[in-house]
Amino acid sequence: MRNFKGPMIVGGVMLSVLSASAQAEITILDKNTQSDSLLAPLSLKVGGSIRPEFTFENTKNKTHGASSGHDGGTRFRFSGDYALTDHTSVIGMYELGVNMYHLLDIKSGYTDGTDLLKKRKLYYGFKDDRYGTFTFGKQYGVYYDIVGSKSDVWDNDGQAAGEGVGINGDQDGGNRPAKSFKYKNTFGAFTVEAHYLLPETEYAANSTLHYRRVGGEGIGVDYAVTPTLTWSGVYTVTDARVKDSNNGSDQKFYHQQTTATALTWQPGSWYLVATANYYDDYVPSKREDVNQNNFFAGSGYGVEGFAGYTFTFNKPFFKSIQPYVAADSLKLKGGEDYSANHVYLGTALDFNHGISLYLERTLANAPGQSDETIATFYYNF
Repeated sequence: MRNFKGPMIVGGVMLSVLSASAQAEITILDKNTQSDSLLAPLSLKVGGSIRPEFTFENTKNKTHGASSGHDGGTRFRFSGDYALTDHTSVIGMYELGVNMYHLLDIKSGYTDGTDLLKKRKLYYGFKDDRYGTFTFGKQYGVYYDIVGSKSDVWDNDGQAAGEGVGINGDQDGGNRPAKSFKYKNTFGAFTVEAHYLLPETEYAANSTLHYRRVGGEGIGVDYAVTPTLTWSGVYTVTDARVKDSNNGSDQKFYHQQTTATALTWQPGSWYLVATANYYDDYVPSKREDVNQNNFFAGSGYGVEGFAGYTFTFNKPFFKSIQPYVAADSLKLKGGEDYSANHVYLGTALDFNHGISLYLERTLANAPGQSDETIATFYYNF
């Protein structure tokens, strides 16, 4: 039976495509302004992305399920909006990550003991078209919303950005922190966002060291300089403790900081973005002799750049193709000399109906890394 499960994934995706026209999200319940019923102000939507991925590495030590396929980040989301007034709504979002290879028990595509399901987002709050949006839960933090998302546009990205280089983006606030308050509002050309992080439970950094977020804050701004040019800036701080699990009295407190900026330009069919990040006690040390006193690398910086041009065809089964080139560089200081550099050459093909394919080559100049090629299929709905 196992030999048939790989084709089943692709077959299921194609069946979904042919049976219904794809869209960004599927509305399963829409607001009814003409009704007086209790459910009239409620709208519910579902969406998601199914992502089988194949990795071909230039090394004998290939990762589990690489060229034979693995899940590249499949997720399903459910969102709701309940209108209290013409201006104000109660909103909520739940996004569940699913390892499809684990679900279908394709042994070559996952490692025993890894998660089958993962809570990616779960938040709720209020949205007002005058006073902004206020939410609480597990959600994107200010760093990712303001800077990280701008360059999260190719497959193997995040190797120099704050959502990928920290201890864990769900813990330190770089990606989707749990137990977070977030506020967002737009004032003319400015979009302002802020978050506040509550303490989180301990996280096993390795076999002997535990990391615990004590709290955190962040603020960021997007400025629409022109309709096609946006400048972004963000500053976050996370207070955390690292302790020796063998001796709880051996611990050190850290004041983790990120300062980042991005410039995004979208003239015509071009998408151009450059980001710069400065880290202070944010990136874990790359040394072997790590303890609670030197767990983080101290200061460091990361830069990213992307340039892609979209050729649009708008045929029934071929919408567009986007060749692109990207690069990043991570440099750490603080008692160690570590640098990692990558160049990415890729092509994104959009076949309409929610189906797309990314083909990408990574050229690596980094300790312990080799060149690799990634192919990822997307079915977005």
